[in-house]
Amino acid sequence: MEKFFTRKGFSIFVLLVDLVIIYLSTYLAYLYFKDSLAAYDQNLYSIVSMTPYIGLFYLIIAHVFELDKPKEFTFFGVSYAVVVSILCLFMLTMAMSFLTRRLAYPRSILIVSSVLQIILLTPWHLFVNKKYLKSNVSKTVLVIGHNKAKELARKLLNSKTLWSNVKKICSPNLPHLHELIERYNIAFLADDVNEETKQEIAEYCAQSNKEFYYEPKFKEIFLFNANFVQIEDTPVLRTRPFEVNASTDFLKRIMDIGLSLIAMVVFAIPALFVAISLKMGGGSVLYKQERVTKGGKVFFIYKFRTMIENAEAKSGPVLAQNSDNRITRLGNFLRTTRLDEVPQLYNILRGEMSIVGPRPERPYFVEIFSKEIPEYHLRHKVKAGLTGLAQVQGKYNTSVKDKLKYDLLYINGYSFALDIKLIMQTLTILLKKSSTEGLKDWNNYDELIELLTEKEE
Repeated sequence: MEKFFTRKGFSIFVLLVDLVIIYLSTYLAYLYFKDSLAAYDQNLYSIVSMTPYIGLFYLIIAHVFELDKPKEFTFFGVSYAVVVSILCLFMLTMAMSFLTRRLAYPRSILIVSSVLQIILLTPWHLFVNKKYLKSNVSKTVLVIGHNKAKELARKLLNSKTLWSNVKKICSPNLPHLHELIERYNIAFLADDVNEETKQEIAEYCAQSNKEFYYEPKFKEIFLFNANFVQIEDTPVLRTRPFEVNASTDFLKRIMDIGLSLIAMVVFAIPALFVAISLKMGGGSVLYKQERVTKGGKVFFIYKFRTMIENAEAKSGPVLAQNSDNRITRLGNFLRTTRLDEVPQLYNILRGEMSIVGPRPERPYFVEIFSKEIPEYHLRHKVKAGLTGLAQVQGKYNTSVKDKLKYDLLYINGYSFALDIKLIMQTLTILLKKSSTEGLKDWNNYDELIELLTEKEE
């Protein structure tokens, strides 16, 4: 059973059981209402005909909300992911029924089946994730690196994932490094190890059947979507241009206009209440600030004000911090719920921003970051966004360097489907407080990390 529970095996097994639960719930709901149905045979035909569509919809939704991936889920996390997934499935099935009348069946069946799916899928996902994590908890982790090894180890310990079981931290210069690799199941390499050493460690791990992970350097990101082509008998690696092509950019713009208009209607009333509350509290309602978007163009971004008036009058430009005393009580609520970002729909409608893209930074910080990281300007190959890969996968306090890697991964692997996926995944992080936190210092695990560090002789 442990051998079957690889990451790929986990995904296949979970999705198969999920589909059984989805179909079983639909059938049970049908049986519950069958005596009161006028067109018994027609409804049965519609349900059977809709089955492949429901299955396809669910597989896509489960992938978007990561129900097919093993992770440390809390009860709230599982419940939230399942409820949102089933609501999406409900709406897609309703839309399919409306567009194709021959596939339509009573809404009572659809509603009851959705409730059953939520009730059955939630404990199932809690159980299977706990089982998978328990079966893999014995895997031990070795962290290799110089100055950045401890920082990486701290992140792994804090992640509460399959990689949290850090047992040793060491330098790649140790003469007995191979012996250490042999003792542990997984090797993690920090990004301050030189290329030659990294290649040597990667080869040794492959020969020793050890899992190997490393932090990619910026130049390696450009090869992630490369593919091999053959010129006679010679394999050649082809990379694609690091930009979004014109036709895809046009589709992206159409989606931006459509979604921003819909969102403006949806958030009109909440935005009105926010504006009234800010005005009653004294001070301005909107906050305007210069930001940088595609091609290095500077524009004014709009937000609901979350800080005291003239917050940077004395300090000058600074990044948001944890427990920032400049943030008002209402402002803290707006940041947590992301309602402070609603006015940016106007920026999107004007074409200065996109729904999805790298978050826009201030010119002051762009200049500083560009000096520290030569590749920083590459994030301006596309329009700045309301949300992005860095916001979905990272946190507000994720380092600038790591956020940039996510931004470059997004641009390099861009597709229209990726935008849709990130928009849907953004819904799942809106209630995560960690995603809205400011910069903070890592003070946990210091004693443990020192204890795990292998000293060089």
